[in-house]
Amino acid sequence: MKQNMVKVLFFASLKDLVGKSEMEVDLHEMTSVRDVFQELQTHHPELKKYETVLLIAVNQEYSSLDTSISPGDEIAFFPPVSGGAL
Repeated sequence: MKQNMVKVLFFASLKDLVGKSEMEVDLHEMTSVRDVFQELQTHHPELKKYETVLLIAVNQEYSSLDTSISPGDEIAFFPPVSGGAL
């Protein structure tokens, strides 16, 4: 991974929406998960509808949009999980 990059992972319907399961994002001046998510929306505006219901992990720990990030971090975005009948 390049120096100023974070790895972003997408799961389930988000993976389908973005068209891939992972990508690298150059942080530029981004310092939070929210900054990265807003940058992703410039290329995938449909992500906006998930903003209030996302499950987020940074470096495999549950986080929020306001979590600070650093180069080399891994951010995972999960759509809301719904239960089913057994």
